[in-house]
Amino acid sequence: MNVRARSRQVGIAAALVSALLLAVPYALVSGFDAQLAGYYTAGPVGAGGVALFALLSAVVFASVERGNVDPGTLAGALVVLGAATTLLAALWWLSVEPTTMFGEHRWLEYHAPAVTAASLPVPVSAGVYARELLE
Repeated sequence: MNVRARSRQVGIAAALVSALLLAVPYALVSGFDAQLAGYYTAGPVGAGGVALFALLSAVVFASVERGNVDPGTLAGALVVLGAATTLLAALWWLSVEPTTMFGEHRWLEYHAPAVTAASLPVPVSAGVYARELLE
């Protein structure tokens, strides 16, 4: 098994799942526009910042083997991007304030922790990729 290729695949998948998981409340919750906006903007950068870092991580994971930039440089950037994605997801989770929207949509209590958990493989995969690249 090629650990380097597999870690890239896992990193891309985890980053995309994290970004897509962020969109679930937007697609399923209606009638709570102001509360949903507050939910998405909680924390230092909100869910938009988490999605941005997750998608950027996916793009860097996908392009690291293309040869346009030194792979070692991109591997280091991936570790930082992955850690930032998970850190921002955790900060967003801790910043979310429960509202009346949570009473009608109980599953929202588990949404932010699920996004954080989904982002955990991103820095792990980036670290494994960097280790395999530099050996």
